[in-house]
Amino acid sequence: MKKYNFWSLLLFIPFGLGLYVALTECISGFERGVFDLLRNLAPAMDILFRGITKLGSAVGVIIITVLIFVITAITRKYFFTVGLPVAITVIISRIVNITLKNVLDRPRPEFKVIFADESSFPSGHSQNNMALYICLLLCLLLVVTAPKWRLILKVAFIALPLLIGITRIYFGVHYISDVIAGWSMGVFIAILINYLYFRIYNNIKDKRNAKA
Repeated sequence: MKKYNFWSLLLFIPFGLGLYVALTECISGFERGVFDLLRNLAPAMDILFRGITKLGSAVGVIIITVLIFVITAITRKYFFTVGLPVAITVIISRIVNITLKNVLDRPRPEFKVIFADESSFPSGHSQNNMALYICLLLCLLLVVTAPKWRLILKVAFIALPLLIGITRIYFGVHYISDVIAGWSMGVFIAILINYLYFRIYNNIKDKRNAKA
């Protein structure tokens, strides 16, 4: 299992910048400008982006996580190396996100196009989907060895949460700082949980093998 080092802490830099902007509103004009720029894609991208943003909703994340958990549990294949760590990561990410939203309580942008409840910072869609797909990617890279499939997994599981975050700006329910902070926190949680989980998992596995 690859060990993640101190450099993973650099993921806190974009989160910290997003937090600073959220608290000070120092570049609110820029954030409105990003929204206006993306809205130039409307209405052509409305249907596609609405589908993507629904896929990244709390319900969507729960369904995908439960499917992974149940399928790996039923087949008894990769449950401890994929299903369980992914479920733990998603649960922890959701708890962290709700806590941050309640503590910071940043209002949603006034220019939002669709309805959204909860507070704005950090973006739950961005954080939870990034945590889900990055954790899933890290787990699958442990068992997938073919270079072609490893590349496909990397592109797909990085691009999807990035696109989900962009749709949140497109619909005006989040500022860009909310989304960047969400991405940052999601990646950090995925890496941290993945590292801690497999460190414990491998230690237990080694002890069992030693007793055998």
